[in-house]
Amino acid sequence: MNGFGLSERKTVVDAELAVAHLVFKVADLKRSCQFYSNLGLPPFAVDEKLAIVELRGGTHLLLFEVGLAGEEVAESLTGQFHERLSERFDLMIKGKGLNELKKYRSELISLGIAAGEIPDESFFGHHLFCVKDPDGNGITIYTSHAF
Repeated sequence: MNGFGLSERKTVVDAELAVAHLVFKVADLKRSCQFYSNLGLPPFAVDEKLAIVELRGGTHLLLFEVGLAGEEVAESLTGQFHERLSERFDLMIKGKGLNELKKYRSELISLGIAAGEIPDESFFGHHLFCVKDPDGNGITIYTSHAF
């Protein structure tokens, strides 16, 4: 379980620093907004060039439509899907249990989102599965570790 040489896990309850936002270029802004909304991440603001999607804790995912974003935004890269720690980014559900993750996965599948299988083994105490967004960005979805 501690493949990184970590002798113990610590959870920081009130960190001094938090992620403000992540930036993706997307081929179809409307389709990407719908995908992230189906994951349970509501749009905060949307216009013809940019969508701001709200993540828990005040972090935002900024979606720029390709061709409208300008050169200052780096191209999105697709990770090696299903290879641990190589996805574009990770999300965490509120629930801590395997049954909660299974329920969430089933809900995504009912919305037409292709969700990978949940491996039998956990990763640092988390159960997980993977999805891809409409632009092929790999996303791993984990159970929570928050107290």
